Amino acid sequence: MSKGSRWLKVRLVSLLVFFLIAFAGLTVRAFQLQIVENGRLKARASDQYRKTIDILPERGEIYDRNLNELAISMEVDSVYAQPCMIEDRRTAAEAVSSIVSVDAGSVYKRLRDKSSFVWLKRQIDMPETERSIVRGIRGVGLLKERKRFYPAPQLASNMIGFVGYDSIGLEGLEWRYNNYLRGEGMKIAGLRDARGKEMVFDDGDVSHASKGSSLILTLDRTIQYIAEKELLKAATNANAKAGIAIVMDPSNGEILAMASYPTFDPNNFRRYRPRDWRNRALTDLYEPGSVFKIFLVAAALEEGVVEPNDIIYCENGGYRVADRIFHDTMKHGWLTVKDIVKYSSNIGAVKLADRLGRSKYYRYINEFGFGKKTGIDLPGEVSGYVRKLQEWSRVTFSTISFGQGISATPIQLITAASAIANKGVLMRPYVVKAVVSPDGEVVKEVHPVIERRVVSEETALEVTEILKRVTKDGGSGERAAISFVDVAGKTGTSQKPDPVNGGYAQGKYISSFLGYAPADSPRLAIIVMIDEPSGDFYGSTVAAPVFREILKQSMAYMGILPNKGGESIKPVKLAAIRRTNDDIEGGRMPDFRGKSMRMVLRMAKRIPLEVKVVGSGKAISQRPSPGGKIGRNRTAEVRFQ
Repeated sequence: MSKGSRWLKVRLVSLLVFFLIAFAGLTVRAFQLQIVENGRLKARASDQYRKTIDILPERGEIYDRNLNELAISMEVDSVYAQPCMIEDRRTAAEAVSSIVSVDAGSVYKRLRDKSSFVWLKRQIDMPETERSIVRGIRGVGLLKERKRFYPAPQLASNMIGFVGYDSIGLEGLEWRYNNYLRGEGMKIAGLRDARGKEMVFDDGDVSHASKGSSLILTLDRTIQYIAEKELLKAATNANAKAGIAIVMDPSNGEILAMASYPTFDPNNFRRYRPRDWRNRALTDLYEPGSVFKIFLVAAALEEGVVEPNDIIYCENGGYRVADRIFHDTMKHGWLTVKDIVKYSSNIGAVKLADRLGRSKYYRYINEFGFGKKTGIDLPGEVSGYVRKLQEWSRVTFSTISFGQGISATPIQLITAASAIANKGVLMRPYVVKAVVSPDGEVVKEVHPVIERRVVSEETALEVTEILKRVTKDGGSGERAAISFVDVAGKTGTSQKPDPVNGGYAQGKYISSFLGYAPADSPRLAIIVMIDEPSGDFYGSTVAAPVFREILKQSMAYMGILPNKGGESIKPVKLAAIRRTNDDIEGGRMPDFRGKSMRMVLRMAKRIPLEVKVVGSGKAISQRPSPGGKIGRNRTAEVRFQ
């Protein structure tokens, strides 16, 4: 073979080897791409031309015991942008900013974002004219989402709480029952071309979204309104720092009303201070003062160390214990046990506690539930504070006898008093009666829970007879009495501790009244606490009248007829809590939200006001907003759903 032929053969073999190596490499690479990395590359490719947007789930409703709506979800608009599709971003920012109520500079900054999708404003209510403007801007669009709405703003807001933009509960029942209420969201898929300039959202590409379950509460909307109305009136008149009112059914632990002052509007919760969000009935600790004598006398009677008519010398208003001198507001000599409670003698309480003894008193304090949580199905409850028995000095023992030197929450106090009303049986308080699925099935049903018997039925009835005397003529709680039913209760006035300097703060008091009625067959237990009232600070004059009004109006609403004295009260009807006729007469827009179309049109006719109606059902939004000025054309748009 010639030299040239051999060289040609070498070249052919080398070329063949090269192609074989190249082919092997391509085969390996193809195997890697098509088999090994198939899933990752498919996902990457899909991500390049598909965009998925999470749409918030529809939360279940929250109802009161009569199925009145307290929290609902309504359909609103969310404005988004696809920056890659917008040619003149500054012009688009100017056009959108006034509609979404966001500064044009901020909108422009978002439109310069390199992302293929940005939210401009979520969950806003827009009239059709503004929707048309948004739809006319290339690269800007609308998506329907669900927004939480509270038809009766401020009503029970500290109990119900609120949700954030992500449809997750942040406070109250909305937080505690979030897993039941939230439901499952849905996804909207979008497509774009190779250059990333087109994106079309396909409403048909939606995963099966499910609405959350609903809550049915023990709360009664009308009684809640009564409690809030009277508490607000008393707290503002007294220029008080805060206030609490709770109404409970003592026979089963159901909470019928739980009011806090100050409160807030959960539709606009960000406008309020976080301290206004909290449920003070569960989170705030107070030294209860003389209302605590209820539990002292119950323990003493149960242990048989005294009888109701036993007499105790009350030292004419001054009594030394160790290095302290205790005083009564009025000087008393000999008083029966019944009168010690009627006239709220601190000295009598000290001597009554001495007869009972420290260890027994400590045991009953724990049996009534102080120093531990009640177990109510609401977040934020604290345990209160009861010193260990070995830490009780002679003075501590004496002060606890009349409710100082011990800390409790309002929910603990009303739960303990309800045990007396319930013939000695302590019930666990609760606010949720049932959790119901969207198709009407009961997911969870709550029944009354008996915690324990604290005192005998005989003792409970004796204590009730003693507490009835408190509201009779001459008793410290006579301003809590109503003429058509017997009321059992106790006043309380306690000094507030000084956390900085120790001891008690000068001029700072808690005024309270705790009781139940009808005394012989209790339907309602009520506690009222007013924190730091200005001027008059006695529970008998500040809190007792509030108790009376809540009790009187609630019983009238419940249909409990007058049984003596001839007094008759018409049932209270739930009124709008945010806006009144004063707004209308002052040229301000009334609050139509939550009302039927007939009621809206009736109100508008009185103003007069021309209303443009959109949708049907109950009013969910309006323009102008509640409280806004009624313009010269005297028109408004109200959306119903």
